[in-house]
Amino acid sequence: MHFSLFGYWWEAQNWAQQVFWLVAIVSSLLLAILSALSLYELSQANGAEQHHRSSRIFNPRFILTFFTAFGWLGVALSYQPISLLAILLSAIAGGLLAAAFAKRLARFLLRLAPGSNLGAEQLMESTGKVLEPIPPHRNGFGKVHLKLRGAPYELEAITGGGELKPGVPVRIIGVIDGRVLLVEPLEDEGYPHEGQKGSRV
Repeated sequence: MHFSLFGYWWEAQNWAQQVFWLVAIVSSLLLAILSALSLYELSQANGAEQHHRSSRIFNPRFILTFFTAFGWLGVALSYQPISLLAILLSAIAGGLLAAAFAKRLARFLLRLAPGSNLGAEQLMESTGKVLEPIPPHRNGFGKVHLKLRGAPYELEAITGGGELKPGVPVRIIGVIDGRVLLVEPLEDEGYPHEGQKGSRV
């Protein structure tokens, strides 16, 4: 009796289909593992490290994204009555588009991550609006929306005075532990100021 690791279905595929299936399956598994590891590393790394890793052209995640899309598109097209050259060109184009999309998505998500690629000097004296209520007297965290260098950011924030409600314009007067903003309302002259502006807290 003849045995095959993949069964008779595998033997029924031509060599090109077998290659596409192998590339698709192996790349998908590796991409899933790498994505899980990246999520953990992202939670541990600071903003500068996150941006450096995401900006590399030959980032392993983007390479695996290319081969995953290349493999599955090749699998789908290999059962159609078209030439192998057309399949290869289409799969390569699809892989490049998928990798480019993944890169843009990663950059967008990093912009929304707390403290991503932002230094204290860039944040000081910048302004924004409250997104989530900020409890009074440093008793909890809220969120503020900033727009720096044309990019949107959502960052955690605290305040030393009264509660700040959503929509209130604020300015940043301090950065705590490199990731939490100390803010005050823009139009309240009687608001208590903490420390000297322009310095880290």
